[in-house]
Formats: sequence, structure tokens, C-alpha cells
Amino acid sequence: MNGPAHQLVAGFATGVFIAEQERQAGLQTAQPLLAGTAAAFLTKLPDILEPATSPNHRQFFHSVAFAGLLCLAFKELDKWQPESASGDFLKALGQVAIPAYLIHLFLDSLTAKSLPLIGR
Repeated sequence: MNGPAHQLVAGFATGVFIAEQERQAGLQTAQPLLAGTAAAFLTKLPDILEPATSPNHRQFFHSVAFAGLLCLAFKELDKWQPESASGDFLKALGQVAIPAYLIHLFLDSLTAKSLPLIGR
């Protein structure tokens, strides 16, 4: 998959997810649009950390092991109760960035090169 495909999927999936959460809570804000836009940019992180300079560029930050670490981090982030506005912002950012990163890895796993277990 290429960069625009990653961005489209991450932005759409995140926006729809947040919109559904708001619908269930009886809310209607700009958060789905903001979160979707942020996810579209943040899903580029794996290729920023490990640029696609060759077909075999996928290393640790494109690995199944790193995806597992991100899942653990997301679980811990969910438990965190920030005590400041900046903490609230960081938690919200993490709640968008981690799934956006995982969407990128999932889409990469569907390609012929897939993902390495740990890296080279």
C-alpha cells in the first residue's frame, strides 16, 4: 500500500469510530473531523522512522513485535487519568496516534513483503 492509501484508511476509520462514539453519547462535535485528520498525518510515522528506501526497509518499527508493544501501550494509556489539560491532550493524541500507527502496520501486513516478526 502507498502513503495516500494509508492516510485515507486511517483518517476514515478514525473519524467514523469517533463519530459513532459521539452518536452513542448523544454528542456532535468537530472531534471526528479533527481526529480523522490527525490520524491521516500520524499514520505516516512508521515510514518516517523507517523510510521506504528499498523493498526490504521494514525493520523493528514495522514489526509484529512493535505492534504488540503499541497494543500494550494503548492499554496502559486507557488507564491513565491525567490531572491537567496538557495531560488530557497527550492522552487524546496517543489515543489517535497509536491506532493510526497500527492501521499502517495492518495495511503493510497485507502486502507481499508483510511485516517482520522483530526486524532483521
